[in-house]
Amino acid sequence: MRAATLILAASMIAATIGCGGDPNVPPLGTVHGKVTLNGQPVDGATVEFIPEGGRPSIGVADANGEYSLLFKADVPGAVIGKHAVRITSQRSRSGGEGDAPLVEARAETIPAKYNDQTTLSVEVTSGDNTHDFSLEGKRSGKASSGA
Repeated sequence: MRAATLILAASMIAATIGCGGDPNVPPLGTVHGKVTLNGQPVDGATVEFIPEGGRPSIGVADANGEYSLLFKADVPGAVIGKHAVRITSQRSRSGGEGDAPLVEARAETIPAKYNDQTTLSVEVTSGDNTHDFSLEGKRSGKASSGA
């Protein structure tokens, strides 16, 4: 009987505080999808979900244009609710030290209406969310700052 009571108490505590959950992390939904520009995957695109209030979530697309968002370095997902979405391809040169691969700088190739002047918005719900972005338009002519 005592063992059953201890198990019940432990279960109640875990349910109250979450199993290893961070009390500073709000309710999240997992988010993944694919980014294409004129039908082609955008390798290395940065996808940022910016909630109306709170911390943004960020992901980077792979060679197939597929991304998954992270709320924090080790916490996947995005805050539940409405988000503005910014998608960029511009990046500064980085890496090359030690084992870090060298990543060359790249000018922005995605039209401003999807990043600096974004018109994209989505709703993140509890559970699994798939948000694909089929972007269209001329590649941006914005020069890289190299910073």
